[in-house]
Amino acid sequence: MPEYLPQLHEAVAQLIARPETHSLVDSLKKQLPQTSEPFVWSAIDLQSIRAQLPDSIRSCWIFVLKKDVPSGCHYHPNSIQHMVMVEGEGSSKVGPDSREMKLFGDPDSSLDDVWYVIPEGMPHEFFPKGQDVVVLSFHTCTSDELEEISCDSGTTRNYDPRF
Repeated sequence: MPEYLPQLHEAVAQLIARPETHSLVDSLKKQLPQTSEPFVWSAIDLQSIRAQLPDSIRSCWIFVLKKDVPSGCHYHPNSIQHMVMVEGEGSSKVGPDSREMKLFGDPDSSLDDVWYVIPEGMPHEFFPKGQDVVVLSFHTCTSDELEEISCDSGTTRNYDPRF
């Protein structure tokens, strides 16, 4: 795990303590039933984060994944993803490794247990179980550069930051 993970952990702690983050999550949850996508998202302005971020982090995102709907296997050819689940439960498959996701703030879990550091080009998929899942994700590319490629179809998506 990267030595800067405690910095990202502190940033998440600050973000989830902010009322505006909770309002954004509520807004995204209201959008979720209106879309055929398995998740909805919004970028978070890095300038609004008071915690010291590693120089390599260029964007921050919040995603809400539909309960009981797989996210779809995909990868990012141009970014290392650093992700943590802040609400919900489910499982993950990153490369060949599958595991149950651990919730941010779980007192029985280490940083390695709750954080996903997903290299460029590494296929990954998440499987929310029983309720919507909320994740925070930091990327090493800017919000207008984030690219996703579907493992199944090869379709490319560029994310609209929406903030």
